[in-house]
Amino acid sequence: MTDAPGPARPANGDPATERYAAIMRFPRVAAGVGGVLALVSAGVNLFALEDTSGPLIVVMVGAALVCILALWNVVNFSPTAVGRLRALAQEVGGRFSLWKAGTGGYAGVPFAHGADHERFGVLDYDVAGSHVEVGHLSSQVSGGFKAPTGRRHAYAVIRLPERLPHMILSFGHLSRILGLRIVPDQWHRSQRVDVGFGRGARLFVADGGEHLARTFFTPETVQLLQRVGRSYDIEVRDRNLYLFAGRSVAAGSERRWNEQRAVVETLAASMVASGVWGSVRRQSRGMSFGDVRADVGRGVAIVFGVVAVVIVVLSLIVLNAQGLLG
Repeated sequence: MTDAPGPARPANGDPATERYAAIMRFPRVAAGVGGVLALVSAGVNLFALEDTSGPLIVVMVGAALVCILALWNVVNFSPTAVGRLRALAQEVGGRFSLWKAGTGGYAGVPFAHGADHERFGVLDYDVAGSHVEVGHLSSQVSGGFKAPTGRRHAYAVIRLPERLPHMILSFGHLSRILGLRIVPDQWHRSQRVDVGFGRGARLFVADGGEHLARTFFTPETVQLLQRVGRSYDIEVRDRNLYLFAGRSVAAGSERRWNEQRAVVETLAASMVASGVWGSVRRQSRGMSFGDVRADVGRGVAIVFGVVAVVIVVLSLIVLNAQGLLG
């Protein structure tokens, strides 16, 4: 069932409504400001100046990029998607929450990193005896820095029958912007394990968990998760299986929404019905597991490489606009 209604209060007196409005307002404002700034910069360059201004071109490109990325978040985490989850709660007897503070105790990578975590449009319900939570995560890069476009993740969490070591199965969705993959995985390559996914995905397993990973990833599970990986990156930690994406599960057309709901529910039912849990229970008894380690050196190199590429590209744009390139 959905959250029980409390005493009648005006919408602007409801903390959940106010926080949800604030979460949605930030990328909208960023999109508007970025769009206006890009148009003004382009107009000044084209009609007000005799010679093209390099700095104004840099401002125009940056503002346009902020506008596009903010619009992406506005569209893919829209009230329509939240409304679909609210309607599903009534259909399946689940519990819908417009807003929740914090991480809810979840420890997947987007929950474990960053600051000021808030969840919104959250649906809790049961599928084949397994608890499932589908929702959206808003957070900041750090306590002192806010992403100008709004930092958003879509997630689903499926409760597993037994605990497993920390595993990250990356299909590249969390390292893509507008569908284009911009950076490779930054997890330590010494923890990469091959269980049959081929080149389309990379599996990283915490030290000491390799044998359990091979027990869990049966050929049937690999085939199922390859289908899931068309839309989500996957993380397993203790007894939670996480699905992460850059679009809400309920975003897009009605057909896509139905397909994504079927993906999540089929996976939850398959996890409950899997025959591996007896072996997992025996093998994991008394064992403790660490975390998948980030490759810090490689991550720093990637950041500096991306910054260098951006500087070179913007410099070439400015030089070309000023007629200094052939």
